Amino acid sequence: MKKSVLILAALLLSISSWAQSDVLFTVGDLEVSAEEFKAVYEKNKGIGSQVDPKSPEEYLDLYINFKLKIAEAYALQRDTAAQFKKEFQGYRDQLAKPYLNDPTAEEDLVQEAFARLQEEVRAAHIMYELSSSALPSDTARVYNEMLNLRKQILNGSLSFEQAARSKSADTWSAKQGGDLGFFTAFSMVYPFESGAYNLEIGEVSMPIRSQYGYHLIKLLDRRPASGTVKVRQIFFAAGEQADLKTEQRAERSAQEIYNRLVKGEKFEDLVAFSEDRKTKDTGGEMPEFGINQMMPSFEDAAFALEQPGDFSKPIRTNIGWHVIQLVSKRPVGTFAELQKDITRKVKRDSRGKLGAVKFVKQLRKELDYKVNERNYARTYAALDKEALKRGEVVMKRKSRSNLVVATFADQSITQSELLAFWSKNTRQGMSEGVEEFLRMQFDVYSSDRMIAYEDSRLEEKYPEFRNLVREYKEGILLFDLTQDVVWNKAAQDSVGIYNQYEQIKQNYMWEDRIAYKSWVCTDKKVAKKIAKWTAKGKTDKVSALLSSEKALSVSLSEGTVQQKDDELVAQLWQTEPGVYGPTELPGGYAVLQVKEFLPSQPKALKEIKGLVIASYQDVLERAWLKELQQKFEVEINEEVKAELFEKL
Repeated sequence: MKKSVLILAALLLSISSWAQSDVLFTVGDLEVSAEEFKAVYEKNKGIGSQVDPKSPEEYLDLYINFKLKIAEAYALQRDTAAQFKKEFQGYRDQLAKPYLNDPTAEEDLVQEAFARLQEEVRAAHIMYELSSSALPSDTARVYNEMLNLRKQILNGSLSFEQAARSKSADTWSAKQGGDLGFFTAFSMVYPFESGAYNLEIGEVSMPIRSQYGYHLIKLLDRRPASGTVKVRQIFFAAGEQADLKTEQRAERSAQEIYNRLVKGEKFEDLVAFSEDRKTKDTGGEMPEFGINQMMPSFEDAAFALEQPGDFSKPIRTNIGWHVIQLVSKRPVGTFAELQKDITRKVKRDSRGKLGAVKFVKQLRKELDYKVNERNYARTYAALDKEALKRGEVVMKRKSRSNLVVATFADQSITQSELLAFWSKNTRQGMSEGVEEFLRMQFDVYSSDRMIAYEDSRLEEKYPEFRNLVREYKEGILLFDLTQDVVWNKAAQDSVGIYNQYEQIKQNYMWEDRIAYKSWVCTDKKVAKKIAKWTAKGKTDKVSALLSSEKALSVSLSEGTVQQKDDELVAQLWQTEPGVYGPTELPGGYAVLQVKEFLPSQPKALKEIKGLVIASYQDVLERAWLKELQQKFEVEINEEVKAELFEKL
């Protein structure tokens, strides 16, 4: 039984409310409100209602039993175990993620990406490299350099293509004057993608920052989305290092294939000549692909084909010559079809971080984050600058007081906290930009503190989150405790399993059975031979017959079976050991050998061990509940119950 399934089952019994007024019942020190029980009943009353409907009274009994187990888990301090804390914290962290992010950001990004997937843009760029961890001063310097380059391009003193060839750090696109070809959403890093899609044709962007550096982007063209294509190919190898003879042979071969196709020969018949081992055995078919997934010339030729069955002229790529035939063309899917995939890509893409950035900005406003610039300056001024170069954060003199450098909500960020954080994150050998670097680290620490503070308030702010956390906590506690007290014990107690088997084995009976062999033959003469030889014990002759050509006309089955379990055996059914037949049947002539008659009897333990263990688990659980009912006093507030049940 999988743990996740069992935890979920436990959760269905543990929907709770924060309100603790109107206590419906108590289990020891554990209180359960009427509101909590109402939520449980309303959520679960429809589950299984067609098979085993439950009244409010029955649900109350079930919920009290559930809370008895939870009370026991707390009494045993299972919630303080290191393994439990680790597992529960992992669940809570996952549950908290949506609450520590901007809820609208992902939805907006998914819609934006879908809109962009409807169109492809062709852009050129010029890139200046810059580390993603560069200091603000370095960032400003590179930005200004690129801004000056943009001015030269706009005033005509330098063309975009010339600037790309001579100045771009992207040496691959520089050879094409910066031209990157057509692309669509998710083909480029998000800032670059946005920069390109937001331009008009011919427009040059302002410097755009990505993790690689700064870019100037020029939009060259835009067109409707190409969708995807599926093609088959015939290929002749001639790589970039191929000699002239190999190159000429490959080109001639591709041209010959093309000429034969023009004359009416079938593409499938000519695939045998292809030198692509991967596609040769599949009729030349290749996996479906979209733009920027194949070599440019191959891709251009594939998308240029219009109707299934159309084929291209010989195409040269850097690996050889190809003749391509279109199998199918598929447009971009609908939003409903693509939403799941787009959402997955948004989460994985750099744009997925935008929600967290937006959330922190909103959080700073909500919590009234303020920096005490005077105290911050005093803290920085007191640092030993020579020690900083060695990567050490020490003060030239001890501070008389622990200055407050920032505040938010009712919280403070103190000088000692900041110094400790700087000590862990300062790099050795910093001689320039130290002040900027420390300020960046201060901003990081402040953001982390505010997120942690917000995380600590989630149960207080959001009732639905509070309920979820409680459900998961009780679900894990219940699973772990039940596993130790019931499931593992039932599975490992061999004596208990045997005793339980003896108690219930009459509920699991075999009907009369026979151990048998049967043959069905299309030829009556063959059936007679099998019956004769089997009756005389000449099994070697039967085996020889079955290994001969005549075996094709004989089907054999054997085993132990009840009459109701096999249609053929049911027609031939006999209980006395012996050989019967041939008997004519619609499928041929049947011979039955009854080896042994097995009268009705209980199934063996090994045959129903899973069922026995499950039954033993039920016994252990009932006994456990009796112990818990004696251990914990259960008190029901009859007045609250009557009022609640009247509403239910």
